[in-house]
Amino acid sequence: MPNATLTRPRTAGSRSGVSPFGQPTRRGLLTGGLGAAALLALTACGAQSSTSPGASDSTGWSFTDDRGRTVKLPRRPKRIAFLTDTVGAALWATGLRPVAATDSGQGIIKAIEADWSGVTKIYSADKGVRLEALAQARPDLLIDAVQPDGTLQVASELSEVGKIAPVVGLSAYNPIEKIAGTADRLTRSLGFDLTDADAKSRYEQASTRLKKAIDANPDLRVGFVFGIDKNTIGVMNPKTWAVLKTAQALGMNLVPVPGGADNAYSQAVSLENVPYIPADLLIWAVADPLPDNSVWKRTPAVRAGQLWKPELASWYAYSWENFTVLLNGLADHVRSARAGVGPQAAA
Repeated sequence: MPNATLTRPRTAGSRSGVSPFGQPTRRGLLTGGLGAAALLALTACGAQSSTSPGASDSTGWSFTDDRGRTVKLPRRPKRIAFLTDTVGAALWATGLRPVAATDSGQGIIKAIEADWSGVTKIYSADKGVRLEALAQARPDLLIDAVQPDGTLQVASELSEVGKIAPVVGLSAYNPIEKIAGTADRLTRSLGFDLTDADAKSRYEQASTRLKKAIDANPDLRVGFVFGIDKNTIGVMNPKTWAVLKTAQALGMNLVPVPGGADNAYSQAVSLENVPYIPADLLIWAVADPLPDNSVWKRTPAVRAGQLWKPELASWYAYSWENFTVLLNGLADHVRSARAGVGPQAAA
């Protein structure tokens, strides 16, 4: 009989090919080229510095990003480009309007119903991020995603990006409050009015509800899972994913990923071992459809009806509003679930 604990996969200590919120891996986004003439015309955009942050039209503009680096410019940027879906979703939700953006077709941008009028699409399925299209949009600031290992998703792989405009990095691997708070801070610093200001208070109410539900059911073990392929389930790493970081900070008892480093997305579990995941409540994340096989159906939490599959859109948009959906749903299911349903982990 398979062991009740999760066996560490060979790739548990490194990034898997599945990245958060349905994104392709970093390398899949980065093919494409930029002509030398276009680069030469766009190299005078300024460089990053390590001075203290602050934002002002009269004294220039500066912003410290999630890598701890500060971009400082003589004036506030006006033409912003989103290099990845994740930063685009977070910032579009706050009210920041780009001149160019990526939509990799994974459902992330679709989830926030973005208005593309006047916005240049800089991603294609065959070429990835198209640097020539990015350069032609004439951005004066680029927003890139910070990977769990601290590198930039696009700019760290394509040195040409930094010659087009300075780059600010936002991480989707922080707790929820950090992600949405940084997006708000950047949006305000660029002179845009926040469109989701009221959503923050609703999020705080949802966080309080979830905390009370966890406190009332402290022994409940929760596993966040998704489908890697038809024979493999991924158990999400609490050290990496935003929602899991926040839930764990509120006291939720999460299924661990043995040996999972801060840059490991998940632990792969073969189909025959899925019933032995030591969870009383399963949350199905970032993928469709649910498994439809006898092994999955005899998984204790599934058999007990203690399974929740949120709408995909609630995972994809890094906003106060969509995070509120997740936390309220978690509160409802944690409150109603029964602890001890799942198998016990081996000592």
